[in-house]
Amino acid sequence: GYRGPPGFRNMSECQLITFIRDNCGGHECPAYPTELVFGLDMSDDVTPAAFKRMRSSLLALLEDMSISESNCPTGARVAVVGYSAHTKHLIRFHDYHRKSQLLEAVRNIALERTASRRHLGAAMRFVGNNVFKRVRQGVRVRKVAVFFSNGPSQDSEDIVTAVMEYRALNIMPAVVALRQSTNTQKALQ
Repeated sequence: GYRGPPGFRNMSECQLITFIRDNCGGHECPAYPTELVFGLDMSDDVTPAAFKRMRSSLLALLEDMSISESNCPTGARVAVVGYSAHTKHLIRFHDYHRKSQLLEAVRNIALERTASRRHLGAAMRFVGNNVFKRVRQGVRVRKVAVFFSNGPSQDSEDIVTAVMEYRALNIMPAVVALRQSTNTQKALQ
């Protein structure tokens, strides 16, 4: 048949979100659905005790968080990567649809022994280019990347580049350092 006339918009995006929240039927509607990536440092100087501290901190954050358990944009979707000189997926956004399964998977992440130095900037760029590639679409979707680090990085120039890329992609970065790291601190400013 013939193509119909173009539709019209009688609500702005903000008005539509407010309308959906008001008529949600008792479900919790988030202000900002969140895509959240955690990076765990697995460099050569990470001891089992330091790795356990990182994993415990990650578990504590996840315990207090609302985790997305369906396609409905409530809660956060979580991915986890491990990094040293190379970065690899440990948990992808779509791997677990139950908070209990996600927590158990994080508990089972083990420190992988490596002789590689820490390259935080490369890990940040990997997350920005690969992990955040397939995220929920929407005006209000928040993208956050949190990296646990055991010390200074070997690639502070890459951290600066990654931060600029994150700004362009609307990704909010955070680095939790277990030891003082002035080069990382300067690169993030």
